[in-house]
Amino acid sequence: MCPDATFFVSREWVSCWLETFGDELNPDLLLFVQQGEVIGCCLLVWRTAWVRGIPLRRVYLNCAGENDADSTCIEYNSLLHLPGCAGPVARALASFLQTRRWDELLLPGMVDQEAVRILVSILGGCEVSETPARHVDFAPLRNAHRDYLDALSSKTRYHIRRTQRSFEETGDACTVRLAETVDEAQTMLQHLAQFHQARWTARGAAGSFSSEKFTRFHRALIQQHSGRTMLFRVQAGSEVVGLLYCFLYRGWVYHYQSGFRYVADGRRSPGLLTLYHAIQACLAYEELRGFDFMAGDTEYKRSLTPGCEHKTLRWFTVRRRTVPSLLLQLLRALKRTYAKAAEKSLQPVQLPGGSEPGPDVSVPAGEAAGTCRSRG
Repeated sequence: MCPDATFFVSREWVSCWLETFGDELNPDLLLFVQQGEVIGCCLLVWRTAWVRGIPLRRVYLNCAGENDADSTCIEYNSLLHLPGCAGPVARALASFLQTRRWDELLLPGMVDQEAVRILVSILGGCEVSETPARHVDFAPLRNAHRDYLDALSSKTRYHIRRTQRSFEETGDACTVRLAETVDEAQTMLQHLAQFHQARWTARGAAGSFSSEKFTRFHRALIQQHSGRTMLFRVQAGSEVVGLLYCFLYRGWVYHYQSGFRYVADGRRSPGLLTLYHAIQACLAYEELRGFDFMAGDTEYKRSLTPGCEHKTLRWFTVRRRTVPSLLLQLLRALKRTYAKAAEKSLQPVQLPGGSEPGPDVSVPAGEAAGTCRSRG
């Protein structure tokens, strides 16, 4: 078994992803064989993306490459291989890619992995961005016989308690329920999606569940692999506070999606309260090792992770020196130059005698002569 395997490259995730997106994306399945034994595998998705009018031939590693509106947002991605086979698999994949035509190789949401480091070092021309994935490790809490709430900052405890009191004023004591059947989980997902969509459409965004394919993928995942999914509902009496959609893999609970009841009450932080109760519920199961918030460095994730423990996920873009790739880099360089020139033109001009010009002296570059702005 691959030591770097995660739920996002598991048989359960990949099978549902292929069922939903396979016909459209038609990915290649690569098997890496050594002395007649399969020592590694991966998916490659090939697509042409138009970026600023330039057709870029892109190749994505594993379950990625969907349209932005449908994206399942893979994280904890990895190049699967048997223990001790990182080098042979990475070099074989690099050799395969070097014989194909592409402009950009995208490796999204990668774990820190030797095979990936070898791959990008061979291919070169790599850009990388990274983000922390914060988590709560249950072992220190259990070993110290420490309550989770007590491990949080006084500010976080205050917000949790104030929110709970506010909900309980109009309802009953807050409770948390974990879906026990597939039908109950599907109902919770539907309720979660309603809260989620209400929140994001109010902000003028589409929301994840506006995508039929995204929704169908997760309904299939729950239906076919209920043992890998966990749905939590926190409520005060009959009033629902919020719902969480999580994955379970190797003892870790991964927080993937959520929906909360937001109301015009400044005392309430329904997301904070829902997550707190879900983590408390998970702590009661000795077989669970921890709760992972996945990628993102938002305030609520920092406030709910005592000790600021986190892993790091990386997004790699490997660029070849091809005409489309070089043209795109040139356009980006011109845009940066334009932005710097515009910023410089807005700086106050010091006039003789120490006086400064009025607000109409500086004109943003590109506006004085009616120049069209870049679409980027």
